[in-house]
Amino acid sequence: MSRLVAWLFALALSLAGLPALAQHAHDDALAARDVALSIPAVPADYATVQLGPLAVSYPRAMRPVFADALGRAERDARAVGAPMGMTELPRLSVRLVPDDAALRALSPPEMPPPRYASGVAYPSIGLTLVSARAPVTGDATRVAQVLRHELSHLAWGVATAQAAGPRWFTEGLAVEQSGEHSFERFQSMAQASFSRGLAPWAQLDTRFAGSAEQVDVAYAQGADIVAWLLRRDGPGRFAVLAERLRDGDAFAEAMRTAFGASLAGLEEEWRADIRSRFALAPLWAGSGVVTVVFLAMMGAAALRRWRRSAKTRARWAAEERARRQPPRWVVVTPGMRGE
Repeated sequence: MSRLVAWLFALALSLAGLPALAQHAHDDALAARDVALSIPAVPADYATVQLGPLAVSYPRAMRPVFADALGRAERDARAVGAPMGMTELPRLSVRLVPDDAALRALSPPEMPPPRYASGVAYPSIGLTLVSARAPVTGDATRVAQVLRHELSHLAWGVATAQAAGPRWFTEGLAVEQSGEHSFERFQSMAQASFSRGLAPWAQLDTRFAGSAEQVDVAYAQGADIVAWLLRRDGPGRFAVLAERLRDGDAFAEAMRTAFGASLAGLEEEWRADIRSRFALAPLWAGSGVVTVVFLAMMGAAALRRWRRSAKTRARWAAEERARRQPPRWVVVTPGMRGE
């Protein structure tokens, strides 16, 4: 029943025109191990605060905008590092900036962020930047969430000593750790599982260079694989994986050591899990859509009736209490307030 309810909400919202994962507001980690990067100076009107291992710089006038991110930054940094076996993080630099122009001006000029990015990480130098505004739309970004995504990239780079690994894994880990697009990820995975749009793991990285729809599914699929590995073996295995990569193992061998199976074997297990979780995917197409939409509409109507009824009962109760209470006199003196 819970699975059916999830499908009802998924279909109702998708038909209302919600995007899948829409435009990704952050960039993937930029390792740049073989590029010497210089770091522009922080402007004079910026404040810098030390939050545990994080040196966070931001415009003084924008502290209210960044208050949530500042309040969570240290806790989030430690949280994303813990599954990687990192009890202590090295000193990392964070720059919270107002817009795309500042994002580019305060990033290493040798490797500027892409035009679409509102967040970018440079693990090789322990630096990340997050903009308060999305570059294309100008909409406000979820700064704390994007920052947690980028901190995941920094922590993984530190934990693995910048070891190479597939993009689907590092992006999937960052998306899963930041809790981004949880419902939209469900949507993308459901649709892709029904239309056979899920890529083999060996080909998944190529989807990040494909169409917007393929990129959406690639992010969702990577995050789903990471979430499945966490459910299968717990976070401790990720620390083993990071250690093996740091010691020089290739990704496939490190995965075998950490999770006790080859990549092919793990993929087969994951696909069996996908078939179980998304068994109701056919409801997205054919005559089943009509039934599901009808049920969703009926459920929404029932919820509205229940809310109206609750408000009416509350009003009746208040009126009954008022009738039973003695009258109250209110004396008001000009320029004064009192009862």
